[in-house]
Amino acid sequence: MRRVLWLLVLAVLCIGLQASADCGCSGGAEPSCYVTFRTNELIGFSTVFPLEYFTLHSITETPFVLGWAVTAPDGTVVRSITFPDLVGWSQPFVWDLTDSDGHGVAPGFYRITVATTAGPISTDVRLVACCSPCLSCWSCCLCSTCPREGGRCPTPCGDPYLVLSVDSTRSCCGGFSFEISGEVTPAP
Repeated sequence: MRRVLWLLVLAVLCIGLQASADCGCSGGAEPSCYVTFRTNELIGFSTVFPLEYFTLHSITETPFVLGWAVTAPDGTVVRSITFPDLVGWSQPFVWDLTDSDGHGVAPGFYRITVATTAGPISTDVRLVACCSPCLSCWSCCLCSTCPREGGRCPTPCGDPYLVLSVDSTRSCCGGFSFEISGEVTPAP
């Protein structure tokens, strides 16, 4: 009986370690500031140029967005969008968590960079697996051992930054999705 109990404990530990590795929780260099999203949440983002930016830098020109890119920690460009025309800086964008070929990206850290006429603005995000099949599709997101919080991100003063939000959420079981809106902690 005792041997069975120890084997059960060992099996649970192994499954927990595997789940932790699969969801993007393990290893690697961690940025000091990031926002965490689940792999079934599409990331909405937009640039913010606070009033202090214009007054502190004596800028009177309106900045425009030229495009945006997502890079992996090793610098590899995962997804890149360039606009043929100038786009207003408050325009919202959505990263659907796919690469340039349309394939879903793996859990882990990524950097979203928006190219503007005033220079690049970037922030780090962390993707954690949510849709790992633990017991059934109804246990989606309940069995993940990954933390939801990110690193501490101070609110910038006088500098442009990105506001991140969950644009929409895909079902782990396929079929339908539902929309959640709300602002997530702004990152510098």
